[in-house]
Amino acid sequence: MLNNNESERLMLKLPFGFRDIFPVEARERKNIEEIIRKQFESWGYGEIKTPVVEYTENIAFGAGKGWKDKLISFFDTDGNLISMRADMTIPVARVTGMRLKKSQLPARFYYFANSFRQSGAQKGKKRFFNQAGLEFVGTDSISGDIEVLTVLAEIMRRLDIKSFRIALSHTKFLEGMSKWFGLVTSAADFVKKKMIAKDFVGLKDFLEKISKKKSGTFFSLMEPSEDFSLLKSYSDKIENKTASESLIYVAEIYNVLKKLGFAENFMLDLGTVRDFEYYSGLLFEVYSPKISEIIGSGGRYDGLIKKFGLDVAGTGFALDVDLLHKSLERFDVPVNAPEKIVLAGPETEIARLIALSAKLRSGGSVVELMPLTGDDLNKLKKEISADFLYISDFKNESVTIRNLRDKTEKNVKLADLGAGLK
Repeated sequence: MLNNNESERLMLKLPFGFRDIFPVEARERKNIEEIIRKQFESWGYGEIKTPVVEYTENIAFGAGKGWKDKLISFFDTDGNLISMRADMTIPVARVTGMRLKKSQLPARFYYFANSFRQSGAQKGKKRFFNQAGLEFVGTDSISGDIEVLTVLAEIMRRLDIKSFRIALSHTKFLEGMSKWFGLVTSAADFVKKKMIAKDFVGLKDFLEKISKKKSGTFFSLMEPSEDFSLLKSYSDKIENKTASESLIYVAEIYNVLKKLGFAENFMLDLGTVRDFEYYSGLLFEVYSPKISEIIGSGGRYDGLIKKFGLDVAGTGFALDVDLLHKSLERFDVPVNAPEKIVLAGPETEIARLIALSAKLRSGGSVVELMPLTGDDLNKLKKEISADFLYISDFKNESVTIRNLRDKTEKNVKLADLGAGLK
């Protein structure tokens, strides 16, 4: 049993990387999620839910080398090492590989889920990610990547995030370029680590020692650009089929997206490299000019599902709902939200207040009770977060309705309340 001793007080802070979310922000996020949900479902995606923990062996495969520094892990009661999911792609791949048959493919899944990743204790570094995403499994065609990118671009537009950009890249580009430079595996891994860390100075110094000419071509392509016509000319210069074909693939995707009216929203950034090792083709990241962080990311992962059974391809993306919220120009994202009523009345008449609130809710309103004692009348003078304030007068069988939006007021008999709700 706790007492007042200082040594027995509970911790008055959260573990680093986590935070609380209050009702106003939670409501705004729910509005964002509803817009995203409608978009997912309009394309035929169905919601999937998976456990928050998985066997570490499964998640570690996707997290790649250094997974111990990326995953939040612990031992289960049976002695098995388990980890909190670091993203939703691996759980969806597991479900697909274990539970689906090829006759059920292709399959379209979407999710709203919390993911967890280990990080250093730097100020502001998150370990908790509120994600919204989709996975399109069972297709290895270019049309699958185009569909996923189109859904993503439409969501960003529906959220009215101004001047967003989706940067396109390809895992095979770096793989092919490493072979073009003649790099052994350890050197190729070094190059990838430098790119993930965005250490282009150290990378340039390393590659120029191998070939200044090839290094010049490589770094010309590293520059982010909105000119996708460069891809064809550079694909002819690079004497490696894997790298050249990756450039052509990205160009083909962009040309379709351009026809769909999304040209201004896409850019080329072949320096984009993800530290999750299951990606096998197209890569992309989402940016907003309002914040510096990456809002979301995704790509193709054709070899992942095979680890769990079925040998089928997949592609998808995840958006960070926290960062989407920060990116909005306005927080009143249009959703058909019900009107909110604060219903005030004497606490001694609580039964009648509850009965009246039920009547109001039956009309679709949100009703918050404010039972008052004689000393609580001053509460009505304070600012109230609602559309309407209903002040009940059961003695006179009436209710005063204050419209808090246009500051008007009217008095309605309780018997006529149904006709006076608006």
